[in-house]
Amino acid sequence: MRGKTLLASIVTLTFMGGFVFTTFAAISIASRGAGAATFLLAIAVTVGWAFLSWLLSPFLMDLAQRWLYSARNMSLDELRNERPAVADFVERVCQKHGIQAPRLKFIDDQTPQAYCYGSHGNNARLVTTRGLMHYLDDEELKAVYAHELGHIIHRDFIVMTVAATLLNILWTIYVVAKNIRGKNNSRPAMPLALVALLFWWVSQYLLMYLSRTREYYADEFAAAETGNPNALSMALVKVAYGITRQEKTDFTEKFLGGTRAMGIADPKSAASAGFAFQVAQGSPSTPTPALAHAQAGSSVAAPLPKEGAAPLRAAVSLEGVQRIEKVMLFDLYNPWAAVSEISSTHPLTGKRIRALGEQASALGQRPLMSFDKVDLYGQALDMQRMYGTFFLELAIYFAPQLLAALFIMSGLVSMAVGQVGVGGALLVLTLFGIGLGMTLKGFYSFGATGEAQATSVLELMSDPYASPLKGRPVTLQGTVVGRADAGNKLGEDMTLEDPKGGLILLNYESPFGPLGNWWFAARRVGKLAQQRVQVVGWFRRGVSQQVDLKQVRTEDGEEISSWTGLWNRVLGVLVLGAGLVFALFVLR
Repeated sequence: MRGKTLLASIVTLTFMGGFVFTTFAAISIASRGAGAATFLLAIAVTVGWAFLSWLLSPFLMDLAQRWLYSARNMSLDELRNERPAVADFVERVCQKHGIQAPRLKFIDDQTPQAYCYGSHGNNARLVTTRGLMHYLDDEELKAVYAHELGHIIHRDFIVMTVAATLLNILWTIYVVAKNIRGKNNSRPAMPLALVALLFWWVSQYLLMYLSRTREYYADEFAAAETGNPNALSMALVKVAYGITRQEKTDFTEKFLGGTRAMGIADPKSAASAGFAFQVAQGSPSTPTPALAHAQAGSSVAAPLPKEGAAPLRAAVSLEGVQRIEKVMLFDLYNPWAAVSEISSTHPLTGKRIRALGEQASALGQRPLMSFDKVDLYGQALDMQRMYGTFFLELAIYFAPQLLAALFIMSGLVSMAVGQVGVGGALLVLTLFGIGLGMTLKGFYSFGATGEAQATSVLELMSDPYASPLKGRPVTLQGTVVGRADAGNKLGEDMTLEDPKGGLILLNYESPFGPLGNWWFAARRVGKLAQQRVQVVGWFRRGVSQQVDLKQVRTEDGEEISSWTGLWNRVLGVLVLGAGLVFALFVLR
């Protein structure tokens, strides 16, 4: 698989570089050298800015980590005091690959998260939270550290910076080319400028694809370095969307989940995980043991668990594994999963676990999960229901972009055939088309909640027919355990833990826009933490999952309204109106 991921990265960068060279060469020829100096200067500025950003980004991120997340430095010796085997593993991998051990940073938060940043291998930072060390056993924690070290050793900071710079150069070429003037104030490079714009748009998705291939590459590295692909699979299960437990017994405890990027999972899924089922005394027949270090339901920061503290032995139950299989049906069979993944930096979790299972089989190990059973579940799905409204909803989902493209292309075609007035009018109506698409999408996505169904996170996650567009009206009860973006003092979104242990992101929107969101984050979120609440909103699932809030009701009877649905409806109407007014003003 390593060859495939490397080839995918090389081909992607080659395509992006080819886009840049082709458009630059074609525009230079078409314009007969007009504006060549401007082109070169603009590209030089773009490259220079990218280099400066790459150079300074670690220090700027350090400031953000300190001010927004209260992250502190953690030495390798401190990690060794708490988890000796993990610290020795990190040191050994770094020595093997000839890099300095990354600067470790620690966020005192119970949400398990891990990510890294930097400019190159010898100035990288690797951030973890208390929750990550609290809930993962040594083998799983090694796998997560190895995944992050894979990003560092593979020079992903540099690879992604180069790719992003090529993307920015394409935009620069478009901006400069469309302003090149020829004889009689003509724009000889405009057609090629539009080609550059098209290449820029395509390259955005190539950039996301490149990021996903680097994630697979880091997964493969972690599995190879630990010699245990199942450890990373189990860590992904816990931190990406979790598995479920049976009714609570004397032998069960739950695991919280969540991560961020450039890390183990998609940043949007940081607080959308569930929990892992644990058995205090696992049997040899149960898959992949894990160490339990947490008290069920505890959200209070505790001392980091030490390796010698006689941890509980835990294992995933058969029922828990079967429920993971059902949770993964969305990733593997719902067409929305592929659509959502296109614009994501991380692959779908189900696909990553499948790839790790294949690597485990290649090493002669039994994979954590049997995808033959997952496929059997998938074959039993109602495909008529799955695809019945999918293509209509797909059109609505991309309605703003499609209508904008329709007006632009119609306008250009009209102008090309000599209908300059009609073409100009259609181009002017582009903003109106965007607003019309936003209005359709907003009203379709946020229907009336009515008597929203009382449910659980597990039930929502097990629905293979879920959609990122059509929100499902739901009512959930549970406890606000903190901010969705753990530690972020300006984060207005929250994480809800339901009575069965499921965690999900609650998306809040103030009626006053970003300023209102910041005020809510600073003044209200902290007070809501650890309170039992009932929430009403719309559940949707793509690469990540969340509930767009309509209302939060506390035990004290306080009601907090969220304007998520209204904003999505009204914003479209406002843009539509602005586009209409603009068109009337220009065309009068």
